[in-house]
Amino acid sequence: MNIPLKVHAVVSDPNTEAQIVILKDEQELELLPIWVGLAEGNAIRFALEGIGVARPLTHDLLRDVLDHLNVQMEKVIIHDMNEGTYYASLHLIQNRPEPKEKAAPSETEEELTVDARPSDAIALALRMGVPIYVTEEVLQKKGSENLDSWLEKLKPKDFGPYDA
Repeated sequence: MNIPLKVHAVVSDPNTEAQIVILKDEQELELLPIWVGLAEGNAIRFALEGIGVARPLTHDLLRDVLDHLNVQMEKVIIHDMNEGTYYASLHLIQNRPEPKEKAAPSETEEELTVDARPSDAIALALRMGVPIYVTEEVLQKKGSENLDSWLEKLKPKDFGPYDA
């Protein structure tokens, strides 16, 4: 089963200065922190805060390319974790031009799944306004013993104004 998540915040790890995307479920019972690079953290932060830039960033470019190719993103799923690395996929629907003879909608749509880093998937999902999901298996694997000690080191100011 897939569980919907929202980006709650992007914070700096007080130990490494890496960026951490904090995802929470709607009931705020589940928390999924994902460590990302500075550029990816900023791309997610820009989308959360609605900050525009003069020239398109990579995720803006990809959104525009998908739109131009008539491909809609349906959702993002964080579906695996292996040796501390998370794996995500983009779930896309490509609308092909309708043939001259009437065809059923399923004949003009093709579902595509594309492998992606979770940071890129999240940044793109925020720009395209699509849901982000995590599988139950990933939540079970996340290793809560390390999470608890990490959370204890955070201060309220580390969360910033990012209540999404």
